[in-house]
Amino acid sequence: MKKAIFIFIIALLLWVIIFPQPVYYPHPYNSQSIQSVLESAVQDSAFPGGVLIAGNKNEILIERSFGFHTYSKKASTKTDDIFDLASITKVIATTSATMKLYELNKIDLNGKVVKYISEFEKNDKNKSLKRDEVTIKHLLTHTSGLPPFRHFYNMESPLDSIFITKLNYPPGVKYKYSDVGMIILGKIVEKISNLTLAEYTKQNIFEPLKMNSTFYNPPESKLNRIVPTEYSKEKGKFIKGHVHDENAYYLGGIAGHAGLFSSAKDLATFSQMMLNKGKLNETRIFDEETIKLFTKRAEIIEDNSRCLGWDSPDGECSGGLFTSEESYGHTGFTGTSLWIDPTKDLFVILLTNAVHPKRSYKYPNYFQWRQLIHSKVYEELEVTKRNRNCECKKRWKISIVKYLYLKLFG
Repeated sequence: MKKAIFIFIIALLLWVIIFPQPVYYPHPYNSQSIQSVLESAVQDSAFPGGVLIAGNKNEILIERSFGFHTYSKKASTKTDDIFDLASITKVIATTSATMKLYELNKIDLNGKVVKYISEFEKNDKNKSLKRDEVTIKHLLTHTSGLPPFRHFYNMESPLDSIFITKLNYPPGVKYKYSDVGMIILGKIVEKISNLTLAEYTKQNIFEPLKMNSTFYNPPESKLNRIVPTEYSKEKGKFIKGHVHDENAYYLGGIAGHAGLFSSAKDLATFSQMMLNKGKLNETRIFDEETIKLFTKRAEIIEDNSRCLGWDSPDGECSGGLFTSEESYGHTGFTGTSLWIDPTKDLFVILLTNAVHPKRSYKYPNYFQWRQLIHSKVYEELEVTKRNRNCECKKRWKISIVKYLYLKLFG
């Protein structure tokens, strides 16, 4: 092992000498078509394949599948394939459920968490952290003071451990993206509705919109359409058909932060509903004012991009260089992204399994390809007014280093 580390360090030093600076690929990629860009990303091992769908409030404008389910190239990716959405669960399921309960006056955005989950008060030893002041809005904006993540799946009683997770700082003073807060919000939804998060979202969001490929814990009948994620050493096989996130898995596959599976087509239906101000055809899901409230910057922390549940463009602009300031969206760790731009009447959905066969394959170029693909959609549709606050992500020339790293440590 020491010899392998030594070889890796030498290779890294040689690469730094040869390529001292990151290489910038200008946005948009004028010389390539969308399909060519997608194929180039696959060749760069950003992901083995995926689905890209873009459209406006009335129609689908771009619909592409590319690559394969795995690098073995045995199964081609299709436009109706189903992906593990990872953290996009936070907005499609948990935030949507919160929006519905808000409209029904069953949840108060300024209401204290302890009002809904009494167990949350049990770890209130440090009074200066003001644990009893954490609100629903703090959970939605990741300003609760809760940590980003804990290995609850290694604990004897994961749910009890979640409720008594210590705060790192008082609520409302600092932004820190937190899975823990969204898990708790999911449990609040369940307590108020007296339904599981899966049942509540199915009845109030997915079934009314005919999103028949969107669910927690996919049925076995859908297995052939599900794209595998990472290799599990514990199970001795690739994860396929159950959630990739460990905490969500040990919570029964249903959680506020992860666990939802869906197709790009279903997410396109959801996006069109949002662009149509909460209504699709004759089906109303949300009031227009509710969408406006949840998709504008919450401004709890100054110059922070978070809305209520949703995110808005920040300097990195995962939704592309042309997203308007009024855009909102979210990304997922497995390699998924969804951005909705009401100003330009456009949505862009990119679903991939970038953590396949191992999560190390995402780094570092997945993020540049994601931004590039989203940008390319805007260029293809000739909607190219640049957002000056968006920075072009770097693409590193690391073929030798990446190969060695993945072989030794991936």
